[in-house]
Parts: sequence; C-alpha cells; structure tokens
Amino acid sequence: MSGAVLLEGRGVSKSFGGLHVLRDVSFAVSEGEIVALVGPNGAGKTTLFNLISGLLRPSAGSIRLADRELTTLPPYQICRLGVGRTFQTPRPFLDTSVRENVATAALFAHHRGGRDDDLLRLVDLADQADVIARHLPAPRRKLLDLAMALASAPRIILLDEILGGLTPAEAGRFIEILKTIRDERGITLFWIDHVMWAVMETAERVIVIHHGEVICEGDPASVARDARVLSAYLG
Repeated sequence: MSGAVLLEGRGVSKSFGGLHVLRDVSFAVSEGEIVALVGPNGAGKTTLFNLISGLLRPSAGSIRLADRELTTLPPYQICRLGVGRTFQTPRPFLDTSVRENVATAALFAHHRGGRDDDLLRLVDLADQADVIARHLPAPRRKLLDLAMALASAPRIILLDEILGGLTPAEAGRFIEILKTIRDERGITLFWIDHVMWAVMETAERVIVIHHGEVICEGDPASVARDARVLSAYLG
C-alpha cells in the first residue's frame, strides 16, 4: 500500500570529533510503508533517528519530509510537520496521568491526532487513563510513548526499539497495534528493532546498516539471506 516517497535521506553523515558514526547514508520511506532499520549495536541506527527528528544535526547530507528540508529545523517544527517519535527508554511526564501525558503531547501539533480516549483505546490503555505515569510498568510506558507520538498527528512515526524487553505475547500485541496504526490511520512506520522474528513478519522492507553504512536493502526474506548481513550479525 506504499505511495510516494515521504521521508528521504541523501548522503547523510554524522561525526563526533574524529568518530564517524554515519557515512553517506541514503534511504527512502514511502507513504504507507512499514520499513525496518536494523543492524548490530553501535551501527548508528538511533543516531540516524536523532538526525531525522532534529535532536542532532548531520555533518553532511540532506533529510527531507516530502518537499521540506528537515536538517535546519528544531525538533518541535519537525514534529509539527508530521514526524512522531518513540524512544528506547520512554520519557513520559512521570507525575501526571496517562491521559494528561497524551493531552500534553497533542499541544506540540497543529491539530490533534485524535480524541485522547480513542488513542488510549487504540494502545490498550483506556482502562489506565487516570494512572500516574510513574506507576506504569515498562511495557505500558512503551504503549504510552506510542500514544503520545500518535497525539501529534504524525504522517510517520520513528519507532526506536519499541519491542525491547517485551515478552513474545506483549510483542505480538504491539505488532497488531502497529499494523492497525498503518492500515486504519495511514501512518507510515520507520522502525528500529532487534526482535528479528517480529521484523521479518511485519516489515515490508528492511534497511541494514553496519559501522554507519548501508550494506543491504530489500524485502525481509532476501535480506535474511544476504551474505553481508549474515557476516554483520554472525561475523
């Protein structure tokens, strides 16, 4: 169900002093796709998400959302253009309720991504709307992080290891929610994860980076057979 290119990076590089974290990375994510970004720890995956969302500036290259250049914009403007984000470690406002966290996230958008109650039902948190965020267990905080991203009315959500630390049953339910977000709300998903069974079952396309460079791209089955990918993971 993919359409025109929505998010695109060309020649993206990032260095910290003499350390080259990303080198000449190019990628494209089309509207309606679920694209996985995978690679060993330290490959540069989260750094790329930080560049897309404006938390870091690239040392070289261009990142565009549709026809808008993102690399000079602050995070709040990138959010308002339609880039949502979750984090490896969720960052809710710990002393406010689940419902209040979602309402606060919506303030960063030009319009809401939906009624708060509807968003909470979508992520299985409707019965915990009034729970203070610090009292949520880790898997529920991940669901809240996702609801907060949805509240900003994104065109694309960057999902950073959203399945990390979940049981297989919890991960399976998360996958169902992600598919609903794409299929029923038309939101594009760009997704980092190490839970490879979920990636292989869910992503339509996989981009593999290793030592800060793209080494392979394609459908999950072909990527899983690629010698470069096997070497990177099994080395």
